[in-house]
Amino acid sequence: MSDATQVEQPNKTWHKPWKNPFILFWLAILVVVLIVNFFMVSMAIVTNPGLVNSSPYKRGANYEAIMAERHAEAMLGWQISIEWPELKENAKTTLQLTALDKEGQAIVADSVELYAYRPSDLKEDFVLKLLAGEVAGQYQASVTMPKKGKWVWIAEVKRGNEKSSISGELMVADPAP
Repeated sequence: MSDATQVEQPNKTWHKPWKNPFILFWLAILVVVLIVNFFMVSMAIVTNPGLVNSSPYKRGANYEAIMAERHAEAMLGWQISIEWPELKENAKTTLQLTALDKEGQAIVADSVELYAYRPSDLKEDFVLKLLAGEVAGQYQASVTMPKKGKWVWIAEVKRGNEKSSISGELMVADPAP
């Protein structure tokens, strides 16, 4: 008889790639990097309006003036809203803008304009002048959207040296069959 006891060898399975902790660590890092990249790309697509500025340097140099203008606009407290009907490609529709001051009184504006921008095609951009309606503070215009898809718009109301604007996005549907 021998007093020798058998020593068990540790059961390391590092020679198998999917059980090696180093390979699992690098695989986890790769997965995290891919998830972050997907998130960043999706945020860039969702938040980019696609608008092109012909003179970005001048706009950036005037940043302080632009911010002062926005602050003055916010101090006016004008309430501007647009009722958007369902828009279809090449279909004439009427839109209505309502402009009220801080106290809720109708604004009699010198001019009301709607700027429509097509993020995918600069040639499709247009400006629409809205005319005063029968009710004070309401302005209307007929619009025909030339192409379906996403549009970005800015509505600007001016009275003397004061102005205020709102903006948003809209989708134009396929024409009715």
